[in-house]
Amino acid sequence: MPKTTARLSTWAVACVLALSACTQTPNGPTSGTPTATPTATPTQKPASVAESYAKYDSLRTDLAAALEQKLPGITWSTDKAATLAKSNDGRCILQPASMKSSADIVEASRNFEDVFAAGDPVLGKYGFPAFGGTDDVPGGWLVARSTDAAGATVSIEAKGPAYLRITVPVNSASCSPTEILMD
Repeated sequence: MPKTTARLSTWAVACVLALSACTQTPNGPTSGTPTATPTATPTQKPASVAESYAKYDSLRTDLAAALEQKLPGITWSTDKAATLAKSNDGRCILQPASMKSSADIVEASRNFEDVFAAGDPVLGKYGFPAFGGTDDVPGGWLVARSTDAAGATVSIEAKGPAYLRITVPVNSASCSPTEILMD
């Protein structure tokens, strides 16, 4: 490869890495704008906001309870309120309230082994496949994800405290946050 091309390739890689670092937020490996990048191609059409909120908020509650039971001494509390917003590709995305752990879960869960043991049965109850492992994400994050047939993605993101997040494509004409049913 000529020197000019090699320098350009090196420069391009450096730029991509620098830009990806800028998209990291202190509370997780994803940006604040919902992207809902599924790990599988959805085979079902999005449901209504009300139907989706009821189902996936229950999943969030059940998953946090299962994790607390499996990892004694680590509690999960609401981190950010539920949101409804358009994604970069124009889809309407529901994000039930995210949860934050009171402590690091990586060592406590034996590198997510206990997270899978607690979480996989709950995922199955709601029609999700098992987590299937973790991904190392830039910035030192360790992330487990699962995506259901509707394109909803559950992720547990750990680096210090952990975060439980769910993104759900929904059917909504207005995609207004006022559509979210709050308790």
